Amino acid sequence: MQINRENLEKLLSLNDFQLKMVINRIATEGGIDPKEFNIDPSSIESIRRVLGSATDEDLARIAEQFAGGKGGKKR
Repeated sequence: MQINRENLEKLLSLNDFQLKMVINRIATEGGIDPKEFNIDPSSIESIRRVLGSATDEDLARIAEQFAGGKGGKKR
Protein backbone atom coordinates (compact mmCIF):
# COMPACT_ATOMS: atom_id res chain seq x y z
CA MET A 1 0.00 0.00 0.00
CA GLN A 2 1.34 3.38 -0.97
CA ILE A 3 1.04 6.07 1.64
CA ASN A 4 -0.75 8.99 0.02
CA ARG A 5 -3.75 11.21 0.71
CA GLU A 6 -6.20 8.97 -1.18
CA ASN A 7 -5.20 5.82 0.73
CA LEU A 8 -5.18 7.76 3.99
CA GLU A 9 -8.79 8.79 3.40
CA LYS A 10 -9.67 5.15 2.72
CA LEU A 11 -8.05 4.12 6.00
CA LEU A 12 -9.91 6.80 7.90
CA SER A 13 -13.22 5.59 6.42
CA LEU A 14 -12.76 2.12 7.99
CA ASN A 15 -14.57 1.25 11.18
CA ASP A 16 -12.46 0.90 14.34
CA PHE A 17 -12.11 -2.88 14.09
CA GLN A 18 -11.03 -2.73 10.46
CA LEU A 19 -8.53 0.07 11.14
CA LYS A 20 -7.05 -1.90 14.04
CA MET A 21 -6.61 -4.95 11.78
CA VAL A 22 -4.87 -2.85 9.11
CA ILE A 23 -2.56 -1.31 11.73
CA ASN A 24 -1.71 -4.78 13.04
CA ARG A 25 -0.95 -6.02 9.52
CA ILE A 26 1.26 -3.03 8.73
CA ALA A 27 3.11 -3.48 12.02
CA THR A 28 3.65 -7.18 11.33
CA GLU A 29 4.91 -6.49 7.81
CA GLY A 30 7.28 -3.89 9.27
CA GLY A 31 8.72 -6.46 11.67
CA ILE A 32 6.87 -5.23 14.76
CA ASP A 33 4.89 -7.56 17.01
CA PRO A 34 1.45 -5.91 17.33
CA LYS A 35 0.94 -7.68 20.67
CA GLU A 36 3.46 -5.20 22.11
CA PHE A 37 0.82 -2.49 21.73
CA ASN A 38 -2.50 -2.18 23.47
CA ILE A 39 -4.70 -0.66 20.78
CA ASP A 40 -7.90 0.23 22.59
CA PRO A 41 -10.76 2.49 21.44
CA SER A 42 -9.05 5.64 22.75
CA SER A 43 -5.88 4.67 20.87
CA ILE A 44 -7.86 4.29 17.65
CA GLU A 45 -9.40 7.72 18.23
CA SER A 46 -5.93 9.23 18.71
CA ILE A 47 -4.60 7.45 15.62
CA ARG A 48 -7.50 8.81 13.56
CA ARG A 49 -6.86 12.34 14.84
CA VAL A 50 -3.14 12.19 14.01
CA LEU A 51 -3.68 10.63 10.59
CA GLY A 52 -6.41 13.13 9.78
CA SER A 53 -4.11 16.05 10.52
CA ALA A 54 -1.11 14.65 8.61
CA THR A 55 0.27 16.93 5.92
CA ASP A 56 1.49 15.73 2.53
CA GLU A 57 5.03 16.24 3.82
CA ASP A 58 4.24 14.02 6.83
CA LEU A 59 2.91 11.31 4.50
CA ALA A 60 6.03 11.48 2.33
CA ARG A 61 8.27 11.17 5.41
CA ILE A 62 6.26 8.20 6.72
CA ALA A 63 6.45 6.50 3.32
CA GLU A 64 10.24 6.93 3.26
CA GLN A 65 10.59 5.58 6.80
CA PHE A 66 8.36 2.60 6.09
CA ALA A 67 10.22 1.76 2.86
CA GLY A 68 13.56 2.08 4.63
CA GLY A 69 12.43 0.03 7.62
CA LYS A 70 11.48 -2.92 5.46
CA GLY A 71 15.17 -3.49 4.72
CA GLY A 72 14.46 -4.82 1.26
CA LYS A 73 12.49 -7.84 2.47
CA LYS A 74 11.29 -10.12 -0.29
CA ARG A 75 7.74 -11.40 -0.22
